[in-house]
Amino acid sequence: MADPVNKSVILLMLALCGPAAVSQLIAAEKYLKSDDSNISQGRELWLQNCESCHGYGIADAPVPMNPEDWDHRLNKDKQLLYDHAINGFIGPDYSMMPARGGNENLDDNEVKLAVDYMTFLAGYYMNKHELNKEVKNDSTTN
Repeated sequence: MADPVNKSVILLMLALCGPAAVSQLIAAEKYLKSDDSNISQGRELWLQNCESCHGYGIADAPVPMNPEDWDHRLNKDKQLLYDHAINGFIGPDYSMMPARGGNENLDDNEVKLAVDYMTFLAGYYMNKHELNKEVKNDSTTN
């Protein structure tokens, strides 16, 4: 990964090329890639269909980069997450997940691949958060 100075220069250069290039760089850094073909396919589906809400918390959509949004969800049976994504869901706080993310053209398998990517991403950020807490606790006890 580039050091902060080089990263700033790269972002400035990309900004001059246009906002789409900057957006792609930010997405590449924030939204992990995987060598697993199913996760990679899910990532593409997620970016095209889910990121606009789940990337920013629109309509209370749980953001995978926020561990507090996902702690209890990752402990649920994945079939329940699939069901909510495929059929839609209204949460106890009246947050709403539209069926198939509002894209009726997605088949069940595509929705499941997107859910698999989102849980992969959320799991990564959960683990990162836990490691950061451990490092912080270790540094305060030494």
